[in-house]
Amino acid sequence: MLQEQIITYIRENPVTTFLAAGIIILFILLLIFIQVTRTRYEVHKICKKIKKYFDVILTESEPEAEPVKETETAEQIPVYRTAEDWKKEQELKKREEDAKLLMDVISEVF
Repeated sequence: MLQEQIITYIRENPVTTFLAAGIIILFILLLIFIQVTRTRYEVHKICKKIKKYFDVILTESEPEAEPVKETETAEQIPVYRTAEDWKKEQELKKREEDAKLLMDVISEVF
């Protein structure tokens, strides 16, 4: 009984049916727009992190423009270490920092 009334109502009022279908389609389009906007924002944020990572990597590979002055409060090489050992240790620290930054970016992406 109720189904027959609904079917009769839909057949007699196509404007109402089209209006309901239009509202449903607009709602679906709104959901798609929200999802695309959110995804674009997340991708943009991840791209910024990746760009920052590559900036760090590329700037470290270039030689320093200014030499370190002895009068500054720079880290002094201890007597028991040679300059080569100290440089190797600094390179290892930089690689560890790069690896941590890369892992942060990868964990954010996945």
